[in-house]
Amino acid sequence: MRSIQRKLHSERGTSFLIALLFFLICLTMGSLILTAATANAVKAKDRYENQQNYLAAASAARLIKDTIGNYTYTEGKTWQSWQTGIDPATGLPIMESGWKKITPFLSPDDEGDLLTDAYDDTRGLTKYRGSFEIKADEGMPGVQAEFAMEQGGDATIVLTAGEYSMAVSFTARTAHTTDHTTYDYYKTSWSSGVITKGAD
Repeated sequence: MRSIQRKLHSERGTSFLIALLFFLICLTMGSLILTAATANAVKAKDRYENQQNYLAAASAARLIKDTIGNYTYTEGKTWQSWQTGIDPATGLPIMESGWKKITPFLSPDDEGDLLTDAYDDTRGLTKYRGSFEIKADEGMPGVQAEFAMEQGGDATIVLTAGEYSMAVSFTARTAHTTDHTTYDYYKTSWSSGVITKGAD
């Protein structure tokens, strides 16, 4: 103990004390820098994940907007005549006429999409609900999709990736076209999708 006191009172002891104090300051500064760097790394990782989630949701919304809603769903009836037999007296066909329902069809082709499939299931008379996942390339997060079609055909697809959500909405329009003698059609089509950020 006496040797330590002697060293502290000598010049070498003062140098030792200053060196020890400098070492403690450096150690404290190093730990502060390391703590700040760790916190920044965590923030950067969270920021990167949030950015990836946003990009995934935005890309899925754009994809849905560009690929869905381009079809017209047509249903109705046509006036048709058909043979029911042969008249035994004349040998001529016996004909009857009347309205016959047509098989619903899609235009411009028969492929259809999510909107026409849901509308075909419900004929626009009831609500339709479904969910699915949109997966992207490796490294991008998947996007959860909640599909809802209301009575009449209006539809919304809510897309969620992480904390981000977007909605793509389609408005259905049904037009009645008829000449009252040969055809009577109801044609349902959808507006272009409208993207909104966030979902209620």
